[in-house]
Amino acid sequence: MSEYPKLWENLINSETGLPVVVKSVQRIMDASYHPDEVSIHDEFELVYVQEAEHGCFEIENESVMVRTNDLLLIKPRTPHILKINSTRPSRFLVLKFCFSKSDSVNLSSISLNDFLSFITDSGNNCSYFSISNIYCSTIASLMQQIMHEDKAPDGESPFLRSLLTMQLFVWLSRSLRMQWENTLSGKGHKLIEMLESSKTYIDENYSSDISLSDIAGYVYISTSHFARAFKKHYDISPIQYLLSVRIQKSKELLEETNLKVGSIASMVGFSAQQRFNDIFKKQVGASPSEYRHAYRERVMNA
Repeated sequence: MSEYPKLWENLINSETGLPVVVKSVQRIMDASYHPDEVSIHDEFELVYVQEAEHGCFEIENESVMVRTNDLLLIKPRTPHILKINSTRPSRFLVLKFCFSKSDSVNLSSISLNDFLSFITDSGNNCSYFSISNIYCSTIASLMQQIMHEDKAPDGESPFLRSLLTMQLFVWLSRSLRMQWENTLSGKGHKLIEMLESSKTYIDENYSSDISLSDIAGYVYISTSHFARAFKKHYDISPIQYLLSVRIQKSKELLEETNLKVGSIASMVGFSAQQRFNDIFKKQVGASPSEYRHAYRERVMNA
C-alpha cells in the first residue's frame, strides 16, 4: 500500500515534482510606497490581502483593484507592480512558489500552469487569477503558518514547512477547481471543449485501468460535477461511454484476430474476464465467443 495520499504520490512521481515555497513575506505599505521597478520572476506569486482600502495591482498593463481578504495568484514571468492610494497602511501576505523534483534541487515549472492555460479562453492569455470562495481563509491561515516557520525556525521547521506547503497546494488546487467549476455555466464553449477533451482521453486510454476520478481529474473538476455535465451533453454517463468503447474495441479484436477471450478482455481494459463477459453479453446480446462464431458464420456465408 502507498505511504502517501494519491495526490502526493502523483506529485512525487511527476515530472514537475513537489511544491516549494521560495520566499514568504508580509508587506506593510501606504501611499508613500513607490516601487522602483516592475516585478518579473520565474515563480508563481500568491498574494493575500490582509487589509487594504485602495490597493491596485498593475498586471501586464491591466489594473486590478484589491480589497481586504482578496486572494491573487499571479503566473510566472508576468510583469506586475503594486500601487497604494491610501494613507492608511495596507498589509499583504506574499508567497512565491514553484516545484522541485524529489530527486533534484533544480526548480521546474508545474502542471498547474497548464491547467491555468486550459481554463483561460482562447486568445485571452490570462496571467493571473483572482480567487474568491470558501477556501480563501484556509489558504490565508496556511500562508501565515508558513511565514511563522520562516521567521522563527527550529529543528522541526523544515519538516513542518513541507507539510504546510503540501496542505497549501491541496487547498489552492481545490479553490481553483471550485473557481473553475463555478465559471463553467457561463462558458458554454469552454464546457464543451472540456467534455470533448475528456471524451478523447477515454478514447485514448480505454485499455488502461482508468476510473471516473481519473477522467474528471484530467479536466480538473470534481467527479460529481463532471459526471452530470458529461451525461447531460452526451446522454450517456462517462463510465457507460468508457465501457462502450471497450466493448467496441473488443468486437473488432474478436472479428479480426484469433486471440483468446481472456487476452482480449485484458487488452481492452478489463481486469477480470468474467466481468468482461457479463458486460459484453449485456451490451451485445451474446457472449464474446458466441459473437465471434456468429460473425465468422456471416462472413463465410456472405
